[in-house]
Amino acid sequence: MKKSIKKAFGAIALSVTLLAGCTDLTYENYTYIDSESFPKSAEDLYASLIGVYNVLGSTFIQVWLNNAGLTAQELPTDELNTGWTSNPWIIYDTYLWTANNDPIKGLYNSYQKGITKATKIIVAVENSNNLTEKTKSQYIAELKALRVFFMQQIYSLVGPMPVVRDPSVATDVYTEWKPSRPTRAEYVSWMEDDILSSYKDLAVSVDNQNWGRMTQGASLALLMKIYLNEKRWDDVIDIANRIIALGQYSLMPTYKALFDIANEGPQNTEEIFVVGRVVSNTSFAWSWFTVVLPNYPMYKGQVSDITGISGGLKVPWSFYDKYEPFDGRLCNLIRYYYDTDGNYVDFREVVHAKQTGANPMKYSEDPDQVGGYQGSDAVILRYADVLLSKAEALNQKNGPTAECIELINQIRRRAGATEIKLGDFTKESLNDFLLDERGREFYCEGLRRDDLIRHGKFVSSVAEQGLHPEEYHALYPVPQSVIDENPNIVQNPGY
Repeated sequence: MKKSIKKAFGAIALSVTLLAGCTDLTYENYTYIDSESFPKSAEDLYASLIGVYNVLGSTFIQVWLNNAGLTAQELPTDELNTGWTSNPWIIYDTYLWTANNDPIKGLYNSYQKGITKATKIIVAVENSNNLTEKTKSQYIAELKALRVFFMQQIYSLVGPMPVVRDPSVATDVYTEWKPSRPTRAEYVSWMEDDILSSYKDLAVSVDNQNWGRMTQGASLALLMKIYLNEKRWDDVIDIANRIIALGQYSLMPTYKALFDIANEGPQNTEEIFVVGRVVSNTSFAWSWFTVVLPNYPMYKGQVSDITGISGGLKVPWSFYDKYEPFDGRLCNLIRYYYDTDGNYVDFREVVHAKQTGANPMKYSEDPDQVGGYQGSDAVILRYADVLLSKAEALNQKNGPTAECIELINQIRRRAGATEIKLGDFTKESLNDFLLDERGREFYCEGLRRDDLIRHGKFVSSVAEQGLHPEEYHALYPVPQSVIDENPNIVQNPGY
């Protein structure tokens, strides 16, 4: 099954490459839309749609991860650090960013480009005479959901910013568009409207060939996360219940099975949305293993030879110690392993500059690994998040309840961790426990920074690592180049 999925993704990737005139992923001025270059044929429109999906692979999941959204969301938190002293790793890890020395500049521009691409293609789809009305509605719903994903990432990183959602303001290249920043309420309403107006036009489930495309569950899960970070607890519960009612998702039997490459595709009942990766074209692969696995002593792969291991990203031991010793989620946090000389290693006892914590392998090894490149699909949204988000919202509304505790225990039972009891918690202590449980469950999935900010612990969480960021570091600065181009943009406080 994995091969058929990878084969389908490779074909899509190839079609996008061949139709580069319609889906050029190089620099594009995202302030304007050229209506004359809209794709027109059904084939061009499909390739253009997939081109917007591919922006995910060059932004949130980027080949070498140094300029990835995942890195920006994880490295400044308590669940990831680095032994590297080069940029941008050290900038993320020690809060050295400024408006002029900003590691997210390229990421921000790429997200903006993704938003504009989606807007452009929505218009092309609406104007097409080559698609059925059902296909039009589905494509538009996919594009709106992708646009919201990019918008949500911008919102998380720097706060609300002007984005091109209305093509009428951008079709005339001679008209300057220099808007001020929208309010938080305005920006959130844009994302909310995009999802609620379209998600029912998406498929409830997809087959192997369409695995990795937006579904109703994926679109709703994205909205649920927006509501969660806005602390709209009733809305979180409502959307979580809608996802559950779809009847498509359940927890995988073990944490290891969830991230096993052999379980990719519709048979993985927990994955709601993934970014497909494939090693047959290294532009569509990624190199997580080479970045996280230990190179001293060198990790010995089990089913493939992983070359180019540089071992720079680790989970701090202070975070590793949040797990019970028998927690099944430790299976992918490598402390003990065999090196290439056959020696059994306890990495915690190793003295080396890059021994700054456990090795977050997360995914199983890829039998088709090519040097430093792997083809594991990157998990973006999954069912465990629906359960824990609902539990957090229930606790925020009513304090600990039997339903809330059971939702958490579903996660802990799967991990083989000790189940918790209703009588052991107050609302405040259960909220703290949920933050830790989310960390244990979702490490290195790009959720931790938002979780810490929502709980008001972004600054205090890294004190054990000897780091002392300021409160304003909860937002990155708006890149200075953006302000230079549009003086109506106001910089975030502190920069």
